[in-house]
Order: sequence, then C-alpha cells, then structure tokens
Amino acid sequence: MSTNDQDIIQRFIFDKQPVRGEVIHLQHSFQTIVKQHAYPPAVCKLLGEALCIAALLSSTLKFEGRLMVQFRGEGKLKLLLAQCDHQFHIRGLAKWEGDASYDDLMRSFTEGILVIMLDTGIHKSRYQGIVNWQGYSLAESIEGYFKDSEQLMTKIWLQVNETSAFGLMLQAVPPTQQRQDLETCTVDQSMQALAGMTAKSRPEAMVDLEIQKLLHTLYPGEDIRIFSPKHVTFHCPCTQKSSEGAILVLGQKEAEEELKNHRVIVVTCDFCNKQYTFDAVDIAKLFHHPPVPPSDISLH
Repeated sequence: MSTNDQDIIQRFIFDKQPVRGEVIHLQHSFQTIVKQHAYPPAVCKLLGEALCIAALLSSTLKFEGRLMVQFRGEGKLKLLLAQCDHQFHIRGLAKWEGDASYDDLMRSFTEGILVIMLDTGIHKSRYQGIVNWQGYSLAESIEGYFKDSEQLMTKIWLQVNETSAFGLMLQAVPPTQQRQDLETCTVDQSMQALAGMTAKSRPEAMVDLEIQKLLHTLYPGEDIRIFSPKHVTFHCPCTQKSSEGAILVLGQKEAEEELKNHRVIVVTCDFCNKQYTFDAVDIAKLFHHPPVPPSDISLH
C-alpha cells in the first residue's frame, strides 16, 4: 500500500523500545479542504500541519467525539482550526489578514491563544488544554505541551507540499508506577536515540515512501510492529438543521429584516462553503418552534 494513493494514519510500536508512533499521510482530504477557500500557500502549509496534528493526537486517545486544535489571534493569523473525530473524519479552516508569509504566521502565534479541545458530546463535556507557544513551530509547541502537561516525551515531524501533508510522531510509552525512576531513564534514552535516527532523514524525503519502507529505512535493525492503517477522510457534518443555530443567534427581528431585503437568508458553512437557504416560511417556523441551538454554533 502506497502513501501516494490513500489518505491513511498508521500506528506502530517498537517491540524492544518503550516508544510508540503514528504516521499520517493526507492527499485527497487535504486537497479537498484547502480548495474550499482561496488560501495562499503559507496558509495551506500551516493548515496541513494542523490537520496532521489533530489526527495524530486523536489516534492516541480512546474516545468518541472530536478533537480540535484551535488558535485565535490578533496578528495576521486570526483563526486556525483543525478537527478530527474518532472515525478520522477531518475538516479545517483558517482566517488571515493581508499578505502573510509563513514567517508572519509563525509570529502570529505569539499574539493569541492556542488550545487543544476534546468534545465527547456527553452532557456537553469538553476538555480544553492551553498550549504555550514554544520554539518556532506548531510541532515544537505540541511537543512542549505533552512534556509539560502529560510528562510524555513526544517528537513530531511535519511536511506539507502542494499536494499532500505528512506527519510522523514518536511518543514515549508511560512508565509503570512501580518502576518510575528506572523506566523514565530508559524511556528518555530510547526516545533520544530514535529521534536522532529520525532526524537524519529530511521530512520531504519521507512523504513519498510507503509506510513500512519508511519505518524500516528510518530505524534499521529495530523490531517494529506495524498495525493496520485507518483511512482518513474529509467530512463536514453541517446540515440545514445545524445552520438554524446561526439564525437563532441573529435573532427574530434581524432575521425578518434580512428577509425584507433579500427574500431569503443564506447561511454558508465556514468549513465547506455549502449554502443553506431559508425563506419566510422557514423563519416563521424556526422562531415559533425554535430548536435547541447546537453547542458549537460558531463552528458552522
């Protein structure tokens, strides 16, 4: 199976090292997402990195719901949002201002808030962790987040080109409580050795290799157990019903005024650009029997 013809994420572990890993390759799903808006190349690159990270983090959790990597800022990058659910459905969007180079986008991260959110949908349960900006990349900041908040040594390599997005993550297996000191030392040594082996290969050289060949090229002599790949697909769960929430936020008076001016109200999904149209009859029904607004109105 080639990474060139499928969007996949694949888990692996080292049998003789306390380290696990994930590899992701996005092509069709990545192209679908970046073509939904007129993103400049620098924004496409950053969005591809965020999508890879959201999927890589989702793969380490056992949950039902969706994981979100989100940034809101005051610089040239106003919004970055990448989502992945437990079925590896992904979507994402970015909002920016003016001509922004990749370096401009990186500097923007110092003027906003980067968070990881986990929404399980159970009684509106949502976990949110603030990620401190570290180094000069999204990958380094996520690595720092795991080190500081989870005490898990993590290394991430990302590469995005015009057609695809690629990510590789190594993460220490948590030591057992009974042998904390000894195993922590062993884990750190293993992570440093494997990270050093990975760093010898340039990320752009990793993108086009079939995953098994890639792993055995990066880690010669290591016993690696590679699990079955999971398919990653673009999916936007927006619906006519979920779009009603945006009109409820607008309010009945404003909605009726909008109808007078345009006869219909058109709600456009920020993610996929799909449009939902409401006429006077729809609006009358909506405010006479309003549905319960969705918990994430701002996301649609």
